Amino acid sequence: MTYTKKIERPQPNCVGNPTTARSVYHLTLAGIVLCIASASQATTNFPQGPVEMIVPFAAGGGLDQNARAFSKAFSEILNTPVAVVNRDGAAGAIGLAGLAGAKADGQTLAFTPAVSLTSQPHRVKSIKYNLESFTPVCQVFDNIFAIAVLSNSPYKTLSDVIAKARAEPDSVSYGTSGIGSIPHLGTADIEAAANVRLNHVAYKGDGPMMQDLLGGRLGFGAVLASSVASQIQAGTLRLIAVYSDRRHPGFASVPTLKEAGVPVVQLSFGGVLAPAKTPTEVLQKLQSSCERAAKSPAYLEWAAKAGQVVDYLPAEDFARKLREDSQSKEATIKRLGL
Repeated sequence: MTYTKKIERPQPNCVGNPTTARSVYHLTLAGIVLCIASASQATTNFPQGPVEMIVPFAAGGGLDQNARAFSKAFSEILNTPVAVVNRDGAAGAIGLAGLAGAKADGQTLAFTPAVSLTSQPHRVKSIKYNLESFTPVCQVFDNIFAIAVLSNSPYKTLSDVIAKARAEPDSVSYGTSGIGSIPHLGTADIEAAANVRLNHVAYKGDGPMMQDLLGGRLGFGAVLASSVASQIQAGTLRLIAVYSDRRHPGFASVPTLKEAGVPVVQLSFGGVLAPAKTPTEVLQKLQSSCERAAKSPAYLEWAAKAGQVVDYLPAEDFARKLREDSQSKEATIKRLGL
C-alpha cells in the first residue's frame, strides 16, 4: 500500500504571524505616504499643461473679447497657455454645465457673467447645476446696463418715463435682448417699484432692438451702456439712468435708478469660476493669479479702450454677491412667472 504525505503550506496570517503583520502594515503605510506625496506634488505643480477657459457665449461678442484679453494676462501670470473655448447655447447653460462636469483640478475654468448661474437655474428646471456646483475664483468685471432714448426723446429723466406710464399704462414701449435678460428683469423691477405698466418688446439680440430704437419705434431701449458709446458720442442717443448700484465711470453724469428715485438695482457682473471641490492649493494659486491678471496694466488698458468696467473682487466677496444675486433674481422670476 502506498502512502502519500500531504504537504501543508503555511498560510499568511496577519494576526497570528507578527512578522507578516508588521510587513503588511509597513507596506500599506508606505503606499498611503506615496499616494499623499503624489497628490501633493500634483497640486504643487499646478498648472500641468494648458488651462481651458470656457466662455458660455458665442465668439466675437463683448464677453468673448473680454475673456480673450483677460486670458492673455492670466496666461502670462500662470506661465502656461490659457485657451478660450466658446461653448454657447441656452443662455450660457451649456457652457456652465460643461464646467460643472469637468475634473476639479483647476485645468478647466469658466469666464462668465453671473446671470447664467444666478438666473437660468430658476427659469429652466432641467438645468442640473446650481451655486454649489462651482467654486468662485474672483470677480473681474461689471456689465452696466442703462436706459437709452433718442436724443430728441421727450423723456429727459426716468421720472418722465414713469409719469407717462402712470398716466397711460402700456403706452411706453421698451426693447430688450430677450425675455429673462438682465434688462428685462431690471425693468420689470422698475414697474413693480413704481407701480406702473410698460410695454415690453423682446428681441433676439441687441441688433434688431437697436434698429427699432434708432428708428423711433420704441420709447426706450435697455442696453449695455458701453455698447452705445458711439451713438452717444454722435449725439444720436442719450442715457437717462443705469441699472447698477453705482454710476458708469464712462458716463459719470448719468444717475443710477436709485438716484433717479426708483429703489431698484439689477446687477450684471462676472468673473472666473472653477468646478466645486477644486483643491485648496490650486484655488489659492488661481485666486492670486486672477487678482494679478485683473489688475495688470495690459488688461486695464484694453478695458479702458473697450469701455469695459473692471471690478475685481476676491473669492469670498464674489461668492457672497452670487448668492445675493441668485436670491434677487429668483424673486423677480417668480413674480413674473417666467
